[in-house]
Amino acid sequence: MFWFGLFIAFIAGFIGIGLSREWVKRKFPTIQEKQLDLIALVILAIGLVISSIDYSQQSITLRHLEDEQRGRILTTKQIEYLRETFRSLPKTRVYLMGIQGDREAIRLANTFKDVLIMAGWEVDGVWEDILIGGTGPGILVRQGSFASDSTGQKITEALNQIQITTRLVIKPDLKPHQLEIIVGSRP
Repeated sequence: MFWFGLFIAFIAGFIGIGLSREWVKRKFPTIQEKQLDLIALVILAIGLVISSIDYSQQSITLRHLEDEQRGRILTTKQIEYLRETFRSLPKTRVYLMGIQGDREAIRLANTFKDVLIMAGWEVDGVWEDILIGGTGPGILVRQGSFASDSTGQKITEALNQIQITTRLVIKPDLKPHQLEIIVGSRP
């Protein structure tokens, strides 16, 4: 579309050239100079508008791809919120992993590791793992038992508060105070 618009603009410029103007006037003797100027201007404007629209659409697509490539990045404000929230929770050892082969998930898991360590937690990982059945999008927090005031529930609420899709999963074979955080794919 962009090149088509430029081609139309080229045709308008060609009409504006003296040699082609004489040819057009011979073929259409009733056309005057002002009319040729107006026709060239309209065709030029159409070509430039078509090119501009296509360029704008390509820019939007490119920005979208850049956002996807950048991935989930925590702002300084989000990191501070998580650090303060995690600091107020009872400390336990966290087994932290990301999905094998998903660099964006591993990068985010390493960010969580830094936040947890700053909050005084002990972190085992970041491990790259493959889960049978997958994790789906977002983050899984797994714990051994459920209580509405559990550490896993509080972590899940804190992450959801900063717009990171997180789910709590009860895994009965985990010890009561054992936590696993699995960073899945980007939603």
